[in-house]
Order: sequence, then structure tokens, then C-alpha cells
Amino acid sequence: MLRKTILISFAILLLTSCQNELQRVDLYKNPAPSIAVDCNRDEQIDFYLDCDIEFSELPEMVMDFEFYRGEAQILKGGLDPMQANPRENETKTTINGITHWKFYGKLEGNFIPKADTTFTIKPTVIMNAHPNLKINKFELVLVR
Repeated sequence: MLRKTILISFAILLLTSCQNELQRVDLYKNPAPSIAVDCNRDEQIDFYLDCDIEFSELPEMVMDFEFYRGEAQILKGGLDPMQANPRENETKTTINGITHWKFYGKLEGNFIPKADTTFTIKPTVIMNAHPNLKINKFELVLVR
């Protein structure tokens, strides 16, 4: 059993160490970025969220993505960024009604380009306002 656990742990480490971070974009300081990504045909790009927030009530959020090849929109979709899974280095504590939640997690889905070219990705975070929401970090990470 111990041997199996060690092998599984090694496999996970090997898979995550093979990933290459392409870009990191601060969606709090730059709420409507346009990200140009040089892509190779069929080479998958995954999306992660590096998040550190504090709140008394978690706002409802949607992260909207638009994908462009040149001027033509090729894909549009949205997801709940707080449903990132799996989450690494997650800590979540509540003191005096204020929750501090920090994690690095994979967002649902991926992008597999159908051509060798530069694609533009336009992410937008939409959330309802809460007076006790404090965003310390909210970064979108593109990983190949």
C-alpha cells in the first residue's frame, strides 16, 4: 500500500512539474485584459486561478472568456472561478465572521487550438458587490 501511495505521489509530481506557465494576469488590477498567446496546433492550454480573498459573504462570481483568432470570435463561455478543482496550497479560515480563503486551483475546461497562430483571450470577472470583500490576489494563470 505504501509503495502504491509513493508511486501515485511521484506520478502527480511528474505531471505537474511538466507544466509550463505561459502567462499570469492580475484580474483585480487589470479587470479587462486582452491576452495574446502564441499557440501550437493541438497543444492544450489550461487555466488556473491564484486567489487570495477575504469576505463576510462570498459574492457570486462568473469568469467570462472570449477567444479570438484575429478579429473573429471563435469561442465564448463562462464558469464559476471559485469552483476551481483541484486546489493546491488551500487555506480557509474564519475569524469574527470574516473568511480568508487562499488557493491555487485549476479552472474547468481548457483551450486546444486548431492552428499554429496567435490567439487572443479576453477574460472578464463579473461579481456582485459586497462591502466586506477584500481581494488580495486574483490572478489568471495560463499553463501549457
